[in-house]
Amino acid sequence: MEQQGYIVEIVDKKTAKLKMQRHSACASCGKCATTSEKKDIVVEVDNVIGAELGDKVKVNMESVNVLKAAAIVYILPLMGLLLGTIATYFILTTINFGGNIEIISGMIGLFLMFLSFVILKKNDRKFRDSREYIPIVTVTNSL
Repeated sequence: MEQQGYIVEIVDKKTAKLKMQRHSACASCGKCATTSEKKDIVVEVDNVIGAELGDKVKVNMESVNVLKAAAIVYILPLMGLLLGTIATYFILTTINFGGNIEIISGMIGLFLMFLSFVILKKNDRKFRDSREYIPIVTVTNSL
């Protein structure tokens, strides 16, 4: 996935912040900070080529990494909800539980979904430090 934008801040020697149009594949994964109603976003990018403030650049992120990031953020909580609800329902049915099985199953599913969000948030720093899910600056055009 290739996008264009402008460098708006230099964070450190290998990281910069880029302002660009939100791509439809991005949706709103939480990695970006929305800056206006025009769907402009500010994204941290891997600035390996040394682009400077105000440079118009192209960034690239492999489609595989985009799909992996989407799966982690969206599929993992959904799996917690579904598996928790279904597994709890069948376990409680099997042991002939006398209470309201549907409500308890739903609550367990919601709890596991919430737990997956907590785990993702706790590991957010690890994902950022891996730099696997950060777009890379590939081309620069100085202003």
